[in-house]
Amino acid sequence: MDNIWKIKPSAPEEFVIQNKNYSITALQLFWNRGLKDSESIEKFLNPSLADLFSPNLMLNMAKGAERIVSGIKNNERMAIFGDYDTDGICSSVILTKFFKRIGFENFDVFIPNRFKGGYGLITDKVRQIAQDGVKIIITVDCGITDIEEVELAKGLGVEVLIFDHHLPHTDLPQTLIVDSHQPGDNYPFKHLTATAVVYKLVQVLAEQLNFPYKQSLEKEFLDLIAIATVADVAPIFGENRIFVKFGLEQLKNTQNLGLKSLLAVSGLDKYKTYNSYHIGFVIAPRLNAVGRVEHATPAGRIEDTDYSFELLMTENDNEAQVWAEKIDNFNVERQRQVEEIYNEVSEIIQKQGGPEKVIFFGDPKWSKGVVGVVAGKLKDKWHRPVFIYSQTEEGTSLGSARSIPGFNLVEIMDGARDCFVECGGHSEAAGFVIKNEDLERCHQFLEEQAQTLLKEEDLIPTLEIEASLEPEDITMNFWDLIRQFEPFGKTNPNPIFLMRNVCLDKMRSVGKNGNHLKLAIVKNGRSFNAISFNSAEKLKHLTEGMMVDLVFVLRENEWQGQKYLDFELVDTKEIKN
Repeated sequence: MDNIWKIKPSAPEEFVIQNKNYSITALQLFWNRGLKDSESIEKFLNPSLADLFSPNLMLNMAKGAERIVSGIKNNERMAIFGDYDTDGICSSVILTKFFKRIGFENFDVFIPNRFKGGYGLITDKVRQIAQDGVKIIITVDCGITDIEEVELAKGLGVEVLIFDHHLPHTDLPQTLIVDSHQPGDNYPFKHLTATAVVYKLVQVLAEQLNFPYKQSLEKEFLDLIAIATVADVAPIFGENRIFVKFGLEQLKNTQNLGLKSLLAVSGLDKYKTYNSYHIGFVIAPRLNAVGRVEHATPAGRIEDTDYSFELLMTENDNEAQVWAEKIDNFNVERQRQVEEIYNEVSEIIQKQGGPEKVIFFGDPKWSKGVVGVVAGKLKDKWHRPVFIYSQTEEGTSLGSARSIPGFNLVEIMDGARDCFVECGGHSEAAGFVIKNEDLERCHQFLEEQAQTLLKEEDLIPTLEIEASLEPEDITMNFWDLIRQFEPFGKTNPNPIFLMRNVCLDKMRSVGKNGNHLKLAIVKNGRSFNAISFNSAEKLKHLTEGMMVDLVFVLRENEWQGQKYLDFELVDTKEIKN
């Protein structure tokens, strides 16, 4: 399937005239990111923690913090109820560490198990928590859709405070909620992770309690926010850009023993600096792997937690190393399971002559822990909504969905509540539970929705090209500016450029299995090295001397102390005479 090349509209001439101190290409990159005046450009290039909004602007934040402070002062028993993904783990760790730091010990921590009850508040756990004498449940990264469970808790004499970031349904739990998506919330930035919400809660708690080490505490947790933000694929602009930039700096000097061990076991401890790639493809998959691979949970620890939580909480070097090695092993097993299911689904799609508009598959033997990763890979491959699920012996199927623009998962699943036992999440990533008897009816509904909402061109991957470049545009000064755009991520991607009419030269396959293509590209008397990963077979039609248009990202390399720029190819199109 050929990609559609879509070049961003040119920045207006007036904008260019008003900002003559930047090159045309730089201004185009600013404009593409919605940076349309000098002030927003300055803030983007020079993020500052001082630009973070006051936590008290969030609806119910001050009130929620006051209730927790009252509970602390009266030594009321509390329970932190988190989630098994990276955002939920980091949220739970920050609040737990804060409680311990101020000397409050009368609390438990519950990290739900995907294989024993699933996501969110669980009825059995609510009853157990109430029996244990808990007076306040603090949910982090969950709770916004748990209406019945909240009512159960209230009936058992337990107050529930919800600190979440997921999209709410039409009806909300009748309790105190801190979630910028709820009606009536005027917080200026709507894309925080739960970890960032909890960080802001801790800021308010520290303030209300007159905690003397508030500033050092705030800096200490920045690495966890960066990890959660990238792991949750939150947009990297506004407050998130600030958090990730300073969190990556904190990660290099992290005081968290568990993180240090995880960096070592994954080989990242040898790097001088970190970027969002290291979080998204090395750190987060390992932290997430614990919740994805079925296993026996640690015994004799804080109530129901898991290895990732224990890793980030430990104050013991030897313990940190043990947890990190276990987590690394879980990640290897997670990769094996994902590859197995992905290949199985791909074979089915191939046999049926291609995918439907909605890819919808499940199997009792597939692990519900990895179906979300498989759904993501299939969405990337076929560029369409994907629903992958695991059928259980209890008569239900638990799954994950990934989507594309134009097919909002929350809105669509909300419109079929009779199909879904449970559902929730974000517009392009969500979880669900369906009765097995309703699977075919649900599949039919989703396919009908896709037929209505998605045109054929919506199912073709689009390459968003930021700007066209000529060889003379590519200088180290230009590269230095590009580096200021980091950290990259959702809504602030590593810029993809187009160069037309280039000549291919010095082509050869490289890599252990010869699956990468290395070549030189020549134009206007200049030559650049280029590489295309895992595409030697796909690009075997290219030959030396051929004229092509190519799409690429810039990379910095170093040879014998000399830095230079080369290209990582994204796509090519042969120029036909």
